[in-house]
Amino acid sequence: MPPRPTPNQAAQIIQRQADMLAARVSKTARNLQKWAKREDVGAYRLYDWDIPEIRLVVDWYQGHLQVAEYARRQTDELPGWLEAMGAAVGQVLGVPPQHVHLKRRETGQGARYKRLDRTGERVQVSEQGLRFWVNLSDYIDTGLFADHRLTRAWVRELAKGGDFLNLYAYTGTFTCYAAAGGAERTTTVDLSDTYLQWTRENLTLNDIRGPKHTLVSADARTFLRDAARRERRYTLALLDPPSYSAGRSGVAEFDVQRDHRQLVLEALAVLAPGGTLFFSTNHQRFEPDLDNLPAATVEDVTARTVPADYRNKQVHRCWKIGV
Repeated sequence: MPPRPTPNQAAQIIQRQADMLAARVSKTARNLQKWAKREDVGAYRLYDWDIPEIRLVVDWYQGHLQVAEYARRQTDELPGWLEAMGAAVGQVLGVPPQHVHLKRRETGQGARYKRLDRTGERVQVSEQGLRFWVNLSDYIDTGLFADHRLTRAWVRELAKGGDFLNLYAYTGTFTCYAAAGGAERTTTVDLSDTYLQWTRENLTLNDIRGPKHTLVSADARTFLRDAARRERRYTLALLDPPSYSAGRSGVAEFDVQRDHRQLVLEALAVLAPGGTLFFSTNHQRFEPDLDNLPAATVEDVTARTVPADYRNKQVHRCWKIGV
């Protein structure tokens, strides 16, 4: 193991990397700003771990920045490293310090939905004719997964006149897209009352109201089994489970690698003939077990669903499954 850098060496490393990051982000921002305005995209990625030793991502959220480090020993030995990176990108883009939000992503199970604070401060972000609330301070994730921007647009294209099911719905962004695309009915399922309330607020923000848009507080697997028993059928479904969730009273532990095949089978069981299921995961070492499903088509559509602003083309994996 190399020796820890001296304070002077650490300061030099931090300054050099801050300069490199600022230059890269400035160039990317110039390339993306006109595109984002033309396409009405208020949240997009400016830096995606492009420089190996600067291991973080920088995301733009309607005039705010989220700077998220992937935790590692090397930066633990550089006190103030993340703060310096945030200050550098904020300065080069003219974003005030109070609008630069620093995050530190830990590895391991359960980190995705970790609460960081309780400010309740939110920002409206536009996306392809819709608007969403994001919270840049209180959670690791903000309420809007920009890497699924193209998948949401695809759902909107397929939703007209259909019955849409959104499982593990988080803040309901896919539901908003389906409704905007003319879905006859939508059903949004999440175990968290916090995220269901967030979904309600996103629906309201987009003037989506009425009894045909149902929100269900339930475990997705329990919901699917009950829907199958009732012979409830949907024409379009979105299945984007967490990589891992710990068990709790009445809800079993879930591991996407271990459990995804059974989960997909249960989702397919509630699709109407001719229906479509999108299955996605952010598990970075995911190995799919999707052969010989009771489906007409199983297509890996990852390349069609990762936006151009994401350098990491495996930020998620996505399949389109037709019955």
